[in-house]
Amino acid sequence: MVRGAASISDRRWTYTTRVVPGIEVDRAKWRNTLVYRLNNDLQVGVEYNPLDQDLGLLANWRIVREGEHNPAVIVGTSSDRIGTPDGRAYYVTVSKEIADDLGVYVGAMYGEFEDKIRIPAGVSYRFDDRWSALLAYDGVNAHPMVTYGWDRYNVTFLMVGSKYPGLSLGVGF
Repeated sequence: MVRGAASISDRRWTYTTRVVPGIEVDRAKWRNTLVYRLNNDLQVGVEYNPLDQDLGLLANWRIVREGEHNPAVIVGTSSDRIGTPDGRAYYVTVSKEIADDLGVYVGAMYGEFEDKIRIPAGVSYRFDDRWSALLAYDGVNAHPMVTYGWDRYNVTFLMVGSKYPGLSLGVGF
């Protein structure tokens, strides 16, 4: 989003549902999240994957805000990588806007399913105040995404592992 423009993440509550019908793992086919933003740096919520009866905690805490010369540092937890049948993930991420509307991130994530530390990374680009793209690498697979956002809504088309198409819908309130 263009600096100063309101977005779904500016809302106190956010509900998102993601559907990836072709993926083989039930937990990854349909994901629902409800997140509450306590302040600009801390979000907590729940994730529910109804096809697998999987319920888990979501938390995201930005412990260092991005500055002109330093990256943001974020820690958190969510379900393990998309496509894993169970397990939690715990992560630390550093992110930085390296040019106007171009951002990068890299981190370390411990995943319970494989009992392994992975190195996720990605690059994002904002085309304008409505369109953005993200290429996310979860340490195993790349997931390209394109998002269209307006007012308090967003729609994201994604390719899980670059082979399973999916759609995510979000609303902030």
